Amino acid sequence: MLLASDEDGSAPLAEILLMADAQDGTVLTRKEVEQGLEKLMSVGYVAIKKNKLQLTPAFLEAYQRIDGTENEAEALQQLLGSQELTPEGMDEPKILIKKYKLKNQYQAYLEQFGGEE
Repeated sequence: MLLASDEDGSAPLAEILLMADAQDGTVLTRKEVEQGLEKLMSVGYVAIKKNKLQLTPAFLEAYQRIDGTENEAEALQQLLGSQELTPEGMDEPKILIKKYKLKNQYQAYLEQFGGEE
């Protein structure tokens, strides 16, 4: 998401998926995207703004502390892994993701850029 985001830290789902593919050939399934967003939203690191996914100020502040470190990818994994997930915290993100119509957006991405669900 960081690489796909514009000045305000947001990007459409298709751009995020394209960036993941361009970086290392990662092709995320809809289920992986949905679960990842649920987790990131439940800890306050991602929000939905209009029709885009946006990195929150909380994430950007936490990321600044690890940006440019020797093993940034590992530090990012540790940062994300240190966030506590609770079943109650997942309820609202699930509702918001449904309203965002993730399934439809993912399908549109597949139709435009190819691939299978």
